[in-house]
Amino acid sequence: MTEIADRVDEADPTPAAATAFAVEQHGIDHISESERRGRPFDLFWIWFGANLIFTYVIDGAIIVGFGLSFWAAVTVAVIGSGFSVLIGLCAIPGARAGTATLAISRSAFGVRGNAPVAFLSWLTAVGWEAVNIVIGTLSLYQIAQECGAGSGTTWKVAALLVVVVLTFGVAILGIAAITVLNKFFSYVLGIGTVILGILVLPKTNFHAHPQLGAPTHVGAWLLALLVMAAAPLSWVNTAADYSRYLPRRTSGRRIMLWTALGNLVPAVLITVIGVAAATATDMTDPVAGLKNILPSWFFVGYLAVIVGGTITNNFLNTYSSGMSLLALGLKVKRWQAVIIDATVGTALSIYALFVFDFTNSFIEFLSLMVLWIAPFGGVYLADMLLRRGRYDVEALYATSGRYWFWKGYNPHALGWFLAGVVGAALFSSSAAFDGPLVASIGGGDISIFVGLIVPFVGYLVTMRGRLEAIPDATVPVQRPAGGATGGVVPNQVSGHDANGNR
Repeated sequence: MTEIADRVDEADPTPAAATAFAVEQHGIDHISESERRGRPFDLFWIWFGANLIFTYVIDGAIIVGFGLSFWAAVTVAVIGSGFSVLIGLCAIPGARAGTATLAISRSAFGVRGNAPVAFLSWLTAVGWEAVNIVIGTLSLYQIAQECGAGSGTTWKVAALLVVVVLTFGVAILGIAAITVLNKFFSYVLGIGTVILGILVLPKTNFHAHPQLGAPTHVGAWLLALLVMAAAPLSWVNTAADYSRYLPRRTSGRRIMLWTALGNLVPAVLITVIGVAAATATDMTDPVAGLKNILPSWFFVGYLAVIVGGTITNNFLNTYSSGMSLLALGLKVKRWQAVIIDATVGTALSIYALFVFDFTNSFIEFLSLMVLWIAPFGGVYLADMLLRRGRYDVEALYATSGRYWFWKGYNPHALGWFLAGVVGAALFSSSAAFDGPLVASIGGGDISIFVGLIVPFVGYLVTMRGRLEAIPDATVPVQRPAGGATGGVVPNQVSGHDANGNR
């Protein structure tokens, strides 16, 4: 891991603003070194802006609801958010390979075997897009009502259009626009969040001891830790999407640091505010709960912060869901993939807003998606460690070569991935179902940890010695066939057997 992280930082400080309002042409194709730009610190703004979200206020209320005291809940918030380090680690290969996470993961799962995780990634991202659109629309609609502008379907449709246009318009433009706008929103939403903290934290009841929400204290603590760890882990399948434009020899430590901090800082800050609010008022309905303790002059302002947070968070959901479609082999341009996502996400949102509100049930379903994301992260990180951050970029797009394995599938990666999913399900406790082994750990939930560790260790053990070393001097091709559409193309790579070995 040391060699992965130790690189010379040669990043070009050229700002992204120059190309922010031009449509990005690259998809999951390789970014040539001549097109690389930016600094690791730019990653901080991308992730910080995307994580200034109301979800963490809700998380804070939830973990107090499990029966944790203020300080116990704060401890869990810090430890759980610490899993942001994994996002940072998963971002490093983006600079090394110059492509997106779900193209790089072909090195582990195989060029064809990668398709199932690409589909699950798309399903998860487009689902959260819809949830964010619903939350943003309802918050903007409530602003209109609070200001006396009016109510009814017309105003709700208008709110939906504003959220949809801002969300998908920026994602269509691409990563440069996201970088510039998330930096701007980081300041605007950050100021609003700080004001929220100033108003809420003095109301904290440090002596509150809620009733346990699990059979044991250990179970309650594990459930709370799961809630906090789930948020950072949910990004491991997209982290490299935002680092792939950095020069190949950019410091891995700085990539990891700024990516992790961009997630950790807002997660801890906002969750602590949610914890404090939950000790001071009933947060069963988080928006109504905050309204009870906030001055009227700021409540509408914070609703605007909620709207902004759903939009900036959706910049990343939408951008990466487009990458997932390309990784599936869809032969369209990146911006066209985003339009497909926009159509699906908007349709789901319209149904939830105007036909049948399935949002809560859908969130429960999407929460189960962590059962596959953790095992994916385990395999991906183990593969990165074994390869020491070196990738044969051409082989990521070829129907032969070192990543073709057995007919395009790596049975070891897929086997350990499935083992992780099953193991995680056995220890999962949710509104949808309880795994058969949940009772053995006091009603807690360690699904994420089982799902992450089992595939990581299993893949390391079974693949060690099977992977062909790639010299650090390997020069990736400038633009693999299949290009921005992400298509897989035939390629005659001589000297490799069906397992990708010489």
